[in-house]
Amino acid sequence: MTIAADRARGEQLMELLAPGARESWGTVLLGEPHSKARPRFDTDGHAYKDSADADAEQATKWKLRQFFRRGPLTGNVALGCVFFRSSRQEIDADNMLKHVCDAGNGLLWVDDSQITAKYGGIELDREQPRTILVMAPHVSTMLRGTDYVLTCAGCGENFQPARATQKCCSRDCAPAARRSKAGRS
Repeated sequence: MTIAADRARGEQLMELLAPGARESWGTVLLGEPHSKARPRFDTDGHAYKDSADADAEQATKWKLRQFFRRGPLTGNVALGCVFFRSSRQEIDADNMLKHVCDAGNGLLWVDDSQITAKYGGIELDREQPRTILVMAPHVSTMLRGTDYVLTCAGCGENFQPARATQKCCSRDCAPAARRSKAGRS
């Protein structure tokens, strides 16, 4: 492992996921990449998070907090991870990505539903297990977070529409929008 090789790999990955992105961030998280465990269920059938999984998520969140000190991204996000594992144990890349996505909630992005482009690859490095993580704002027609904000035709306030045809933030604003369109106040 070399820092230069990891940096080059991260830059290539970011160019693939978010071509021409003006801002991007990347880091290398040292240590064995963690995989998200399947949900557990209690005797009443309620799902809960396994304590080892919760601890690993908090540890990853702490590592991410060291790298990313500004507020979370609020629009679409591109995320790429290359997981270097120390063994050939069969673990799914999507479960390792889900772990990173959940650890980044509220820290790197508001919610992982904002991730509109992602990549997860697995490599073997017995000597230096690690994760190359890159992210950037992502341009997509599937708008999420604050990338999907309109101005209400009734009150003029910004809102996130629930459907493509929505022009007003609430039913109360619709009559005001109709009056404004008709030239009345």
